[in-house]
Amino acid sequence: MFSLRTGLLLLGALNIIAVLVLVSNTNQNQVQLASIENENDYKFIDPDVSYDILELLDIPKQPNAPENPKEIFLGIKRDGEYCRKVRDRFVHNPEELFDGVLYLCDYKSYSLTRTTLPSIGTDKMPDITYELPKQKRENPTFDLDVSINTIYTNRALHGKHFLFGKELVCLSQSYNHIPGIDFLNRKDKVAESVNLYARKYKSRPQCFDQTKFFPRTWLLDEKVDCEEWFDIVNSPAYEAAKKNRTIVYIRKLGAGGHQGKGVEPVNEVEENDIRQKYGNGTKCGKVKTTYIVQDYIHNPLLVMGHKFDFRVYMLIASTNPVIAYYHDGFLRVSLIEYNVTKNEKGMHLTNTHQSKKFLEKAIEEGANETELMNFQMWNYTRLAKYLVSVGKIESEAWIDDYLRPAFQHAMAHLIRMTQRGYYAHSSVWEMFGADFMLDEDLNLWFIECNSGPAIQGSNEEKTTFLKKMLTELFEVVHNLLKSRMKRVVKYVNFLVKNRLIEVNSEDPENVSVQLKKPELRRKEFEDVIKNRFEEELEVSADNGWVKIVDENYEGLERYRGMIRTECFDT
Repeated sequence: MFSLRTGLLLLGALNIIAVLVLVSNTNQNQVQLASIENENDYKFIDPDVSYDILELLDIPKQPNAPENPKEIFLGIKRDGEYCRKVRDRFVHNPEELFDGVLYLCDYKSYSLTRTTLPSIGTDKMPDITYELPKQKRENPTFDLDVSINTIYTNRALHGKHFLFGKELVCLSQSYNHIPGIDFLNRKDKVAESVNLYARKYKSRPQCFDQTKFFPRTWLLDEKVDCEEWFDIVNSPAYEAAKKNRTIVYIRKLGAGGHQGKGVEPVNEVEENDIRQKYGNGTKCGKVKTTYIVQDYIHNPLLVMGHKFDFRVYMLIASTNPVIAYYHDGFLRVSLIEYNVTKNEKGMHLTNTHQSKKFLEKAIEEGANETELMNFQMWNYTRLAKYLVSVGKIESEAWIDDYLRPAFQHAMAHLIRMTQRGYYAHSSVWEMFGADFMLDEDLNLWFIECNSGPAIQGSNEEKTTFLKKMLTELFEVVHNLLKSRMKRVVKYVNFLVKNRLIEVNSEDPENVSVQLKKPELRRKEFEDVIKNRFEEELEVSADNGWVKIVDENYEGLERYRGMIRTECFDT
């Protein structure tokens, strides 16, 4: 005897197709496997009947209805029948999805993303881009192509624009934005998530220790946090810390700040501004600006006297269930030599945007652009060689023995502490740029996580790296989509073969289909569309994306042994 899910998983491993036979008794339905002759797993027996079956099974799930949505966005017209049209296209032409990536993309025509994607799939709407003038974006010029199976856009199309399951994000599509991701990509929300997670494991530091993960953080729009921070900065201990460290805190905008905007080291000028804004603590709870204040990492590891951070990549490939991946990144090295007493923002913040101003000025003054760009981006091997040369580490094996596992372990915790907000839907996924720093003691600190990280090839090495990363990303997400839709085809065919539907065809013009035991069928279908890889669609062994979380598994395998089972309680 097998459960439905076990049976479906076994199907992929057989050379002959297996079908499910329901055997009824007085108490329950049990599912058994029986084998028949080979046939195509990727084609519907009866496309028209299959359409009607999916109409009954595929019930739209909308995270939130758009408020006063525009009829046109990015030049695309809203269509309440769109997902029905996509379903009709899929049941009659399933080979389009299984043969390759047919995508919608709104990135600028000259961007690395837009120029890389044609090597991965086919752009079904090449005229769509958010670089168009506003008046052209709002003209009713485009119907959304029904053959699209992959939506990869810079602008989120849900929320204010299109309805899930009706106007976009249909059953046979994947979409690169996850509703409810604020807990991960907003500085204030992720700080809140870390604090809650840390309190949960306060008595079990073996599960999580915030003091070795994330700089201590106060949310100044929260009255208790705000008053606590002002108690500290009004104490003799803070004055002593300033004399010892110069910069003790860094202030950030909790939401909406990118590329270093809204981030300021708390020097004398910034400290006075904060004191004035919050009445030196007397206005705590009244000022609603989403400022956060963090401990400034006072002992950053330097390379050749320059501060740096890591930009690494994380992919949440599924939220139903959660499946997540890590990908190597690179160092972003400040072009300005580090001196904590200086106020140059590009020295304290090492992101690419902050270095751009210095880079442009240096080039104007005769500096070699190629050399500067190559210095700004280091790979892991270059870092390890440098650290060996200065006696900080013993060998380059440190990359695999410590650095990569530390990133992956941190990301597993990030997923666990923020996933409560993710909208669970089989079609959604998202890539993130996660930023980390090392201190002089080689402790790894999580800094922040960004949705829609910039994909810009600032030098030849980085360009090659990013193109390969994007190509491999689409192997992951498209193989999950193909796995899911293969199971859909097989399940619908199973219903047809085993007469678990009733077809009323007396009127050729109005054929109706009904499910036998519809509640059970919908429950089975919900399991069918949960994401997992079919055996023949597993990601290739040399793919650079490394799985770190897969909630299809129980026990240690769920987090690849990085999280102890005693820490699994929610």
